[in-house]
Amino acid sequence: MAVLYETRIKRFIGLSTDVKPTDEVPAGSYFWAYDTGTLFKTYDGTNWIAYSINSVVQPGTIDLNQAAGPYTLFTATGGSVYVEYFSLTLPNVNCADDATITSIKVETDTTTVIALITAAAGAKANLTALKAFTYATPFALSVNKKIILTIAGGASDAATVCITSCRYRAINPAGYLA
Repeated sequence: MAVLYETRIKRFIGLSTDVKPTDEVPAGSYFWAYDTGTLFKTYDGTNWIAYSINSVVQPGTIDLNQAAGPYTLFTATGGSVYVEYFSLTLPNVNCADDATITSIKVETDTTTVIALITAAAGAKANLTALKAFTYATPFALSVNKKIILTIAGGASDAATVCITSCRYRAINPAGYLA
C-alpha cells in the first residue's frame, strides 16, 4: 500500500451496529460509535478499524424491596466487554433492622464466577444508609454474560432503590453493557 495523504477527512457519528459509510469516504476519516465510546478510523475509505476504545459508565438502579432471588443488573450485549469498576450505593435507608432480608450479593454468571459483593460483605448488618460497595479488579465479561444481584431472605421493609454503576470498555467494537 502506498502512503496516503489525509486531507479533508470526514467525521461520522452513529451506533456501533450501524453500517460504516464507504461511499466517497477519504482515507483517515473517523466514525464515532456513541453507544460504546469506540472511535473507528479508515485507512483506505472502506475498511474501518477500532482506533480508540474509551471507557463508558453504565448507570442503573435496583430496588431491594422485592422478593428474594436473582436480578440482572447488566448484560454484555453485542460482544464482550472489559469491566473496570463496579459500584452499588444504598439510599439513605437502613436495612440492618429489616425483618426478612438477610443479605445481598453481586456476581457474574460466568463459568468462573466473579464475586463483586459477597453475601458476607452484603449481610443485613452491613446494609446501612448510604453504604457504598465497590469492586475495582478488572475482568472480561463475555457476550450474553451477566452481572446479577441476588437478594437472600426476602424483601427489604421499604423501598430501597440502590444506585449501580459499571465502568467498562468494549473488547470488540460492538460490545456494550445493557
